[in-house]
Amino acid sequence: MITTTKELYEHLFHRILPFVHTPGECRAIVLRVIAHFYGYDAVAIALDKKLSTNLSTNVLEDVVTRLHNREPIQYILEESYFASRVFKVTPAVLIPRPETEELTLRIVQENPLSNLQVLDIATGSGCIAITLQKELSNPFVDALDISEEALQIARQNATHHQAIIHWHQLDILQYRLPKKKWDIIVSNPPYVCISEVACMRAQVTAYEPALALFVPDESPLMFYERIVQQASKHLTSSGKLYLEVNERFGKDVSALCYKHHFREVAVAQDLHNKDRFVIAAY
Repeated sequence: MITTTKELYEHLFHRILPFVHTPGECRAIVLRVIAHFYGYDAVAIALDKKLSTNLSTNVLEDVVTRLHNREPIQYILEESYFASRVFKVTPAVLIPRPETEELTLRIVQENPLSNLQVLDIATGSGCIAITLQKELSNPFVDALDISEEALQIARQNATHHQAIIHWHQLDILQYRLPKKKWDIIVSNPPYVCISEVACMRAQVTAYEPALALFVPDESPLMFYERIVQQASKHLTSSGKLYLEVNERFGKDVSALCYKHHFREVAVAQDLHNKDRFVIAAY
């Protein structure tokens, strides 16, 4: 019988390690599981505290089984961290990525003015929109997505974080944006080509929503073409467009922005020095 935090950690670590890529990843997953179900952190584990929670072993067995099936821990626990906040996630939405957090925090740093009008296109879990609503100075934030399931999750996250967001269900490829001007338009749309699936981890391809991930190889810029074209009509005269992009197509998206009369266009790298963001302004 497992009676202490260290025993629990060792038990889970050895059960999970064969099904993840590295010991470091395994350690992170085990710490999350113990914190989620027992409330103990790494310090409590190091101190080998006696377990005070009587948790059914069936719960942990279910977690281990799902990890063995390559299901992401974020979906198992229904939570993901983003910009120091916890967001609910399910297979209806993408798991927020560090690169997306980079872009969001960049927007906060570069836009200190108050009362900005902000639009998040393809909002998913709402992590970008909610973070901007909480971190910018008194902004008015709109967010849209094609998926009603995704918007349901986003609404729950907004309620949890007490963020006021105006949600819209809209297919950006089929319909125009509402008649309004925004100071900031941001989007992390689908940008992974179908041909790239073979290089992706099973946790992504088997569980995350294809609708939010993939584009046809013959039309890799289909979302950017539409978003940039719409943004050129719906940004204020001093407005900015922020896009997360496939590292292969930074220059192509940049060219699209110039085509639609943006004068200041930059391709920025993420922390891995990959072309990941395009920022455009008039």
